[in-house]
Amino acid sequence: MGMTYNEDNWDLLELEVSKRFKVTADFDFMLFLIGVQELGEGMRTYSRQEKMDLINLGKCTLLCRSGYLEPDGTDDEGWPKFREIKSLKSLTPSFLNYTLKRSAFEYLKEKLNL
Repeated sequence: MGMTYNEDNWDLLELEVSKRFKVTADFDFMLFLIGVQELGEGMRTYSRQEKMDLINLGKCTLLCRSGYLEPDGTDDEGWPKFREIKSLKSLTPSFLNYTLKRSAFEYLKEKLNL
């Protein structure tokens, strides 16, 4: 696609993901998709708690790409762990949202070959 992040291009990406996965993709679905990719177990039926954990994994993955977190091994269940390297407390909710969306846009563009 050769697109850079902005709201219009985000909407186009959501539309493309919606078509590919036959869902109505929203931001949480995008985070879930990133979490599934990073966990490496593929699409399967996940419990509600696993879905929440996958959304969180998606967020952490994006915060690594933005320089706020770094990988820190895995837990007892094989899930990736992270540690903070730049304070997240300083981010306003709107800037955090912008940072996550911009990183998600770049991540999904790469992974989906857009």
